[in-house]
Amino acid sequence: DQSLRFNQTDSYLSRTVGTATSNRIGTFSFWTKMGNLANEEAIVSNYSDSNNRTYVNYYQNGIEVYGKISGSSNIHLQTTAVYRDPSAWYHVVIAIDVTQGTASDRVKIYVNGDQVTSFSSETYPTDVDLPLFSKTNMTVGVKYATSLSSYWGGYLAEFYYIDGTQLTPSSFGELDS
Repeated sequence: DQSLRFNQTDSYLSRTVGTATSNRIGTFSFWTKMGNLANEEAIVSNYSDSNNRTYVNYYQNGIEVYGKISGSSNIHLQTTAVYRDPSAWYHVVIAIDVTQGTASDRVKIYVNGDQVTSFSSETYPTDVDLPLFSKTNMTVGVKYATSLSSYWGGYLAEFYYIDGTQLTPSSFGELDS
């Protein structure tokens, strides 16, 4: 009842966000349910242009966080685990703080409360402003590479973007046995 259904061919949300607290620290939290199993579908992205963009994708049945700054790939995490049950809801948290001294602490991905630690691609960002927090062109349900592409086909609910804080899943809910 409280979710949005995205049509994989053309529906998405976009906005230009106000002044950022931080271009280096933030958290995304959302519940998602796939509508179909495509090769690549974008969940959230932010871009200035094709050389400065960051996005969170559902890619090859896993979760991918990718970023390009000044034309060079700066961040690329692709989970080894796959999430392909179209009847299941998944709670996903992407928590970023590029100011952390340890590379693996700079981007944390959680699925259903558990931190993902196994990646098929694992490049952590340096301490730079990320396009994901650039406040230029934030989109939900589509990504920008050289144009809008990889539309999301599925459901999203309880979508949060927390500016300036790297949070854990417990900030968005709790387990109740």
